[in-house]
Order: sequence, then structure tokens, then C-alpha cells
Amino acid sequence: MTPYRVWVSEIMLQQTTVRTVVGYFDRFVRRYPDVESLAGASLEEVLKLWEGLGYYQRARNLHKAARQIVAEGKFPGTPEEWIRLPGVGRSTAGAICSIALGQETPILDANVRRVQRRLLGLPREVSKEDPRLWEASAGFVKDAPDPGGVNQALMELGARVCLPRRPRCVDCPLTGDCASSGEAEETPSRPKKPKPVRVRTALLPSDGSGVFLVQGKDRLLEGLWDVFSLAGPPPAETVPVKTVVHEYTHFREEVHLVRADILLLESLASSQACQWLPRRSPATVPLTGVARKILAFLEKTDGTGAVAWKR
Repeated sequence: MTPYRVWVSEIMLQQTTVRTVVGYFDRFVRRYPDVESLAGASLEEVLKLWEGLGYYQRARNLHKAARQIVAEGKFPGTPEEWIRLPGVGRSTAGAICSIALGQETPILDANVRRVQRRLLGLPREVSKEDPRLWEASAGFVKDAPDPGGVNQALMELGARVCLPRRPRCVDCPLTGDCASSGEAEETPSRPKKPKPVRVRTALLPSDGSGVFLVQGKDRLLEGLWDVFSLAGPPPAETVPVKTVVHEYTHFREEVHLVRADILLLESLASSQACQWLPRRSPATVPLTGVARKILAFLEKTDGTGAVAWKR
């Protein structure tokens, strides 16, 4: 594989499974077959193609890095050079350099880290930057005829055999060298703390003619478009037609859908840079997960309802 294709795939695979990534990767490289075409695209186009894959900062970094590569006139040739690009850490750089360039560079993604930790008999609490883990991983690719193939095998081993809860030690080719061989199950992790909940109210025109979309400005939603809403729950006297729940990594969002008088909605929306999306019209801009859920709900209804929020 070329450095470009390995780089795109490794960025997509950060915190995402291969099964999820495959379709996105195929569509992405068809649209942007090389770094020049990616660099020449607008960020909004890239985000639209990424829509639904999540962790959108990866797409922003990919686009920014593509422009940096084109400006410099060549791809990085060493892990140190790759790490200078946004979104590329030590493990990702190691994967790219070993798979695309045949270099003896170690990797340590979550799956490989688990494999190395168990091989060494280290506790779960060991730091992901522990030099012992990196040294163990480096040992696998040292003098290997195909360092990239070795690293990919380690990733597959962690993803399919050395599983977090129930490792399949009987199927592992490294069982004889593993200090944790026969470990039936990981020690259960501590109960997760409940995520904080953010509440807002999305206003929908009562005539069902469409929705107002507003572009996100914070780091999480930068470049994405969402249904126009107000912070907090709706007034006590209103009854939401539906509540949409969306899970993010660090918080949970509850969005109450309320029918609003169109004149009131236009007045409120005029204070922001909104765009109108007519009912059943395909969105050409990248949407948040919440917006996609809301539009999917509206597709199943006639789009109209009693006005709950008036002037």
C-alpha cells in the first residue's frame, strides 16, 4: 500500500473497528485518490464524506495534514517527520512507516498494548507509555523481513485472539511465551461514572416545511451542521414531540424536539448564521449525529403538529 492509503486507513482506524471503517475508506479513496485531491477539497466536503464515522477531529487533522504535505512537496519519510503532522502519534507513525515503507518501526495501539502487557505479565494499570511495552513491540519488528506484516499480525492478534474480557489463549501462537497464558478473563474494570447530561431544545416549524440548520463552532462540532436549538429544556408548558438522545465520549445529550411558531423561529434563527433545509431535501452539508437522528424522525412523520411554542 502507498503511504497515502496507509495513512488514511490508520487515521480512520483510531478508536474505530475495521468493520466500521472498510466502507468509509473505500468511498474516501475513490473521492480523494491522492493527497493532492484531498488537499484541494474543502473541509466541508471532507467532513460530509466522513459523516457518521465520528471523532471528526480526525478528518480535520487529515485535511490539514494533506495541505501541509502538499505544501512541503513530499510525504514524510521517517516516524519523526510523520509525528509533525496533526493527528499522527508515535504508534500511527510506526504503522505507516512499517507497512508503507518497510521500516522496523514499532506500534502500540490499544490492541497491541494489551498483547505486550500480557506477554510481559504486567498489570492492567501500566502506563501506555511504559518503555517496556515499546521495547517489546520493537523486538517483534527488529530484523523482520516484513515489519509491516508483523505489525499487522500483532494488531490482528489483539483484535481477534487476545481479547480484553475473554482471551482465546488456546488459539494464540504466543501462548508458550506469554506470562499471562491461561488468564481466563480480565479483572473487571471499575464501574463507569455516569456521563454528565447536556439538555437543549430543538425548534421545528409547526408547518413541517423544513428545518433551520446552524453550524457548530466548538471543537467537537466545528464544521458540522445541527438543527437550530436553544440551550436548556423547553418551557414547562410545552410538550416535546420527541426527545432525541445522543452519546458522546464524555457526555450524553438530550435534545427535546418542540414545534414552534414559524415567525418566532425565524426571529430566533435570524441571530445566527443559519441555512434552511426544506423538508425531504437531502442535506449537502455535513450533519451532526443529532441532526441525522432528527431528520430521520421527521422522515417518518408528516412533519406537522400542534404549535407548542408561540410568540
